This record gives sequence, C-alpha cells and structure tokens, in this order.
Amino acid sequence: MLFDKFVDETRLWWSAYFRGIMKAQLDGRLDPKGGKIFYPNILLATNCSGYYVAEFIGASEKFDYLSIKIHKERSIYRYLSQFDDRKPDPVFNLNGTNNGMRFLCLAHDADFDAIKERFPQIELYGSKLNRVGGHGSTLAFDENFVSCAIENCILVNRNENIFRCKSILSAYIVKSTINKTQLIDLFESTTRANEVKGIHTVGDADVRFVVGEQLQSMFLFPNLRETTIGEFIMRHPDVVKKAFKTNHFEYEPYLEWLEHDGTCEDNAINPDLLVKREDGFYDIYDLKTALLDRGSITKASRNRRRFIDYVEEGISQLANYREYFEYPENAALAKRKYGIEVNDPKLVLIVGSWENVDTDEVNQACRKYRNVSVVDYDTLCHMFLGAQ
Repeated sequence: MLFDKFVDETRLWWSAYFRGIMKAQLDGRLDPKGGKIFYPNILLATNCSGYYVAEFIGASEKFDYLSIKIHKERSIYRYLSQFDDRKPDPVFNLNGTNNGMRFLCLAHDADFDAIKERFPQIELYGSKLNRVGGHGSTLAFDENFVSCAIENCILVNRNENIFRCKSILSAYIVKSTINKTQLIDLFESTTRANEVKGIHTVGDADVRFVVGEQLQSMFLFPNLRETTIGEFIMRHPDVVKKAFKTNHFEYEPYLEWLEHDGTCEDNAINPDLLVKREDGFYDIYDLKTALLDRGSITKASRNRRRFIDYVEEGISQLANYREYFEYPENAALAKRKYGIEVNDPKLVLIVGSWENVDTDEVNQACRKYRNVSVVDYDTLCHMFLGAQ
C-alpha cells in the first residue's frame, strides 16, 4: 500500500469512528465509568522505511477533526526507541497480524524512582514489564509481521544513563506491504469488543498528565518538525496558559511590515506565540526543537559562554520580532488586527531539554542579551503540570 493511501484510509475510518463515539456520548449511550472523555485531535502518520505508523495524539473534550501531520523516519526502531535504529533485544517480538497490547509499561533496566522525576506520568501505569539485559526498542518485528495495535502504553527507553519515555494513547503499526482489507480488519478487530478505543477516559486531575506526557513524547520524537510541536500546543492552549500564567495568547499571528528602516526584505513577521502579561502587554515566544542530537545548547568556557548557532538564530529571530513593534505603524496594525500591544517585551526561546540544558550555562550565555530567556521543553512541561 502506498503511504498516502495508508494515511487517507486511516483518517477516514477513524474520523467516522470518533464521530460515532461522540454521538453516542451526546445521546447518553456511553458510560465513562466516572471519568471524563477526551478525543485525539492529531493524526501523526510516519513512514518508517518498510513500516507505517498511525499515532493518535491530543486530548479534546469534543471531536472536530484529525489534523494530519506527516513524518518520515529511517527506521521503525528509532521511532520506538527514541535514540537509534540498532537491532534491538526487545521485551516482545511481534509476528503475524492484528497483534495488540494495552495498559502496559515496557522497559529495559529501568530505575522507575529516577524516571518519575522527569516523567511523573509513569505513576499512572500499574503494570510494568522491566526486562533485565535488553537494549534498544522494547518491541521488535519478525519476518512475518503484518500489523499491531498499541493502546495506552508507555515505552521506557534507555541509552546509557539517559531515559526517555514514549507515551502512546493509540498507535497502529503495519508493514508497508499491507493491503486495504488487512488494514481495515486491524481497525475493526481492535474496536470489535463493546469497549471504546482510541480515546482518553480520565479524571479531571489526570488530564493534565495526559497532555503533558504527550507533549514530552513529541519533543523527544527524533527530527519531529517544529510545526508539529506548534500544532500540538495550538490545539492544547492550556499548556501555554498554565505554564506561563496567562489568560490569552495569539498563536502565529501574521503581521505585515508597514514601516521599517528601508533594509527589511520580509513581507511580514509570523511569531509562534505572543503571550499576554499581567499588565496587558505581550511578550514574544518562539518554539524550536529539543535538539536531541546535541549534548549542549551552549559552547565555550564560562568567560566566553555563548549559544550554539541554532539557538543564536532563534534569538536573532526574536529580536527581529521585537524590532517590528518599535515602528508606530506596525504597532498600530498589531493592535487593530489582534488587540496586541507590546512594551519592552520579554523574548523567550523554547528549545532543548534536560539532557542538553544546563541552567548556569544558559544564564551565562544570556548575559549579552536584553530581556532574553531560554526555557527547555522538560521545564515547560513541569511548569504546566505544576501550575495552580
């Protein structure tokens, strides 16, 4: 099956399914057993060189549509392990068709007490399989593998002393040679029992953990595009509102340059986030990636500490956004179009993770800038999870 066909068939089938579930909910025919129902809103489809993956992401109180995000990965094992594509010594080897697993935590040599500091959602999983001596992806696929479904599972991955967790609400992994009949049979076999699949049913206190764990899984996804992370944050506005203590923000406002010094060649600015402060003015935020392939986002010794080029470019982009608002015609347009006013804005770059961000080094690298902050994604998640 061609990858585009796989994406279309998956989107059509599951969109119809979720609409049917929402109708049953509205008609009072659904029993959430004391929990609250949340629907996915993003379909992340990944071509893994011989394997296709459809993963449902997000948590919305109603189902509108699935936003399609396409990704290409060189190996199914790097997709699952979050580190590399080496041949694994797994917890499970899967073969044949319509394999399935639910409500499991799969790990290699995991120290769960240490893991929960960074990934507090690990506490939500009661059933844990922790294999001693394995390595790489916790799942592997034999020669005759065709398809499998993974529901409400977390994969704990390890590379030396670094742990990463991949939280999965619902994912379908198939061999690229699958045909339409086999694909639909996988979906139908998964949903055949009198039980709803592909949604979250959680208490109000746990939904924030659900969103937080999915955000962590996304920024720890190798080579995932900034736009996909941005889409997730746009579809889950409480991440920004709770983490940065704001009641309003604008996502990707499009603001034309009406006035400049004559050297500007751009037509407009399009910042990721403009976040409202308590005084009513807005700060400027930009989303980058977690830079999983970098050991540090800074370089050089303390007296010459500076950011690597990728981060420097992000800060330069933020400075350009700040300059836009220094011209009265531009400022007037922003207020007229979005109700935004900017006064001595804080510039915030969201980049990196606990794996490559040292707070002292970041503070040293920020010395030469005015009103610039760098926040890593793990810290963003914990700010969100810990917000009152």
